[in-house]
Amino acid sequence: MYGEKRCDFALRDDGLDRVAPTPQGTGGRKPFPLPGDTPHYPRDRAYDLQHIRLEVALDFQRRSIRGTATLTLTPVNDSLSTVRLDAVDMALGPITLADGTPLQYDYAGNVIRVHLDRSHNAGEHVTLAVPYEATPRRGIYFIGPDEGYPEKRVHAWSQGQDEDSKHWFPCWDATYVKATSEIIATVPERFFALSNGALVAVRHDEEGQTKTYHWRQEQPHAPYLMTLAAGEYVEIAEEWDGIPVTYYVPPGREDDGRRCFGNTPDMVRFFSEKIGVRYPWDKYAQISVGDFIFGAMENTSATTMTEYMLHDEKAHQDFSADGIVAHELAHQWFGDLLTCRDWSHAWLNEGFATYFDALYTEHHLGRDEFLVQVKGNLDSYLAEDRDHYRRPIVTNVFRTPIDLFDRHLYEKGSLVLHMLRNVLGDTLWWKAINHYVNKNRYQWIVTADLQRAIEEATGRNLDWFFQQWVYQAGYPEYQAEYAWDDEANLARITITQTQTTDHGTPRFRMPLDLRFTTAAGDQTVTVTVSEQEQTFYVPLPSKPLAVRIDPDLKVLKTLDFPRPKDLLLHQLRHAPDALGRMEAAEALGKVGTPDAVAALKEALLHDPFWAVQAACARALGALTSAAALEALLAGTTLDHPKARRAVHAALGEFKDDAAAAALGNVLDRGDASYYAEAAAAYALGKTRHASAFEGIQVALGKPSHNEVIRMQAMDGLGELKDRRGIDVALEWSRYGQPTRVRERAVTALGKLGGEQEDRKREVVDRLIELLDDPWLRVKIEACGALEALKDSRAVPALLRAAEKDPDGRVQRRAREAAQALRQGASPADEVKQLRSDLESVQEENRKLKDRLEKLEALVNGTGRTPA
Repeated sequence: MYGEKRCDFALRDDGLDRVAPTPQGTGGRKPFPLPGDTPHYPRDRAYDLQHIRLEVALDFQRRSIRGTATLTLTPVNDSLSTVRLDAVDMALGPITLADGTPLQYDYAGNVIRVHLDRSHNAGEHVTLAVPYEATPRRGIYFIGPDEGYPEKRVHAWSQGQDEDSKHWFPCWDATYVKATSEIIATVPERFFALSNGALVAVRHDEEGQTKTYHWRQEQPHAPYLMTLAAGEYVEIAEEWDGIPVTYYVPPGREDDGRRCFGNTPDMVRFFSEKIGVRYPWDKYAQISVGDFIFGAMENTSATTMTEYMLHDEKAHQDFSADGIVAHELAHQWFGDLLTCRDWSHAWLNEGFATYFDALYTEHHLGRDEFLVQVKGNLDSYLAEDRDHYRRPIVTNVFRTPIDLFDRHLYEKGSLVLHMLRNVLGDTLWWKAINHYVNKNRYQWIVTADLQRAIEEATGRNLDWFFQQWVYQAGYPEYQAEYAWDDEANLARITITQTQTTDHGTPRFRMPLDLRFTTAAGDQTVTVTVSEQEQTFYVPLPSKPLAVRIDPDLKVLKTLDFPRPKDLLLHQLRHAPDALGRMEAAEALGKVGTPDAVAALKEALLHDPFWAVQAACARALGALTSAAALEALLAGTTLDHPKARRAVHAALGEFKDDAAAAALGNVLDRGDASYYAEAAAAYALGKTRHASAFEGIQVALGKPSHNEVIRMQAMDGLGELKDRRGIDVALEWSRYGQPTRVRERAVTALGKLGGEQEDRKREVVDRLIELLDDPWLRVKIEACGALEALKDSRAVPALLRAAEKDPDGRVQRRAREAAQALRQGASPADEVKQLRSDLESVQEENRKLKDRLEKLEALVNGTGRTPA
């Protein structure tokens, strides 16, 4: 599953802005468990579910489902007399055995207890037929036009993860349940219906003007992976090695579908070959749906994909769906073929899919793009750890399973696998993965199964690795010092682990590469860092030109490593890998001397890789000097749209007429890239220039792929802090406006309302109303905005949302916000104010420095700033 914490679609694929904003109001690291959270354990297995057969009809007008679930099971032990099933808000008919024998049952508290005709022993087959009707709030969703969105197309889709299948059919809704399945779905004649497995038959009813699709899944899978999607679709048919590979898109979007899904056959081949296990299902289908509550969902053999991934030719130059497509495909092995026993081990699903998404990037686009993606995952995880909470990857303390679907699960999980790969080496890594998948196919697994499989395949004991990285929290925070002994030709590297041991964080043991570049070439030494402080001495043929620690990003860490400027300049100009040049650019941005700025400008304009150009732009933006601004203005015409995007973003750091004018020009004339133009809209708001409000209004008039320009314009409005912005944000928050812009308008209200005390009550009242909005992400943003406004009047409404909203994500966000408001202002709020004051002082210092440079130039008679 691709969750919204990972899925800021507007910025997902650029390697720059992977770190979605920390939820509003969450200042500083807090405990992950919230009051009332409890440990969760799988329930005892009284029987094994063998087969699920659903015969259902969808009523699109009533938004309801009617049918019969026929469940075949075998007792685990003798004397089974009662069968427990999960079912939410259903009207049940007479429950019978397969031969029609009626059975008594009790139905209360979302649990059906069926009393069998007699006690059944282990190995016997028992088949129950459960007729039912439901108008679900979860599990299956009926999409169609309404007063606010009259153009919405009619269709429906199911979503079982994490435990929502019980909302649309009776079952045992648990990850450790594995059964074969079939779905026989009746839909309107003009509709297509997709489900798991192979299509057995299609039956037409001319009189009833319906069509019935019969799909059968012959291999066992978990109930949450059962799917049904129906609507008017066009099929795009491809194949890989005899396996059908199909894409289903709304009529008229065939070209967008090919752009979105076109690399799928190559991905199937790549994963099949690298894992060493051929794609295991009858087909692979992907279907695009509207209003999807996640980014995508890896239903067995039939992925559901948000329509946001479909994109036009203009968007395609700097937007790709390959990441999410590869992520969901990887789940067909990791999640579907092998399924975590319970959600506390869900990183075995999501961490694998996230890393294999990156592995396809390495295969398809090369090593530099791969490491940029790994760094994006690292930055994303570090942001959550720093600004929100820290937890072990494996934990069973939560309220609802969706609480766990965060950056620890996805990004940190992927980084743990990346470290495993580097600890083992590629040969042993792929040998271990092959053994792990082959040994556990069609089974449920826990983390110990992964460790055991690796140890069986490689002979390596990994207790130390899994203990610190999976069962404990945090990461090493390294501080390093470098010194050179000219007489002995000896480099000295001192590395200190500075992390505190709160939140269950250990002192880490990891191998680290030290790389020295001399006139004779590169020399890499691998050391093991396990103590709080260690010093390493490395003999070299001559004084190094560059010194790097962990140059290939093999370890999840932070690293504070000051080095002499000349080493950084050499690294920026000559490092063969993009990551090395990006690292040097970031470090030189903290140096800020004229020659450092000149080097950053040169790399910005001429480095062959967009991500290095982007790193230079960020470094220059952090400097906010006149020379840095001059360099950035020269970069506004860079060819690569992702590099241009970074330049526009960096210009937002300047409270300067020239920066605002350049950004305004982008919005006036447009840009070849939607995303570069969107970055300009946001950056213009950050300048807080007098012209910014009008420029943002221009941007709000521009439709674009996924409304990215309007979204970023709304973000810019929140940064601008202009009083007029409240009315604009209120209007764009209205039901009927583009959904994604509404989300950002709500966020903007949380920033603007606190700036205008006389309108704060009006804003808070509107945000409380939005806690009952039909769209879940608007509700989530409303929770954050209310927390940011620090108005305790919102607490009762937030607590009500936490108890009554059907979505676990809304529940948790509301609980977090209510807890923060009850506790009052945090030290992080004071830090935020101090940071704002510091920015003001830095801006004044920049102006004084520019004036001083001009005076020095005049005194020197050069008419220009000294080099």
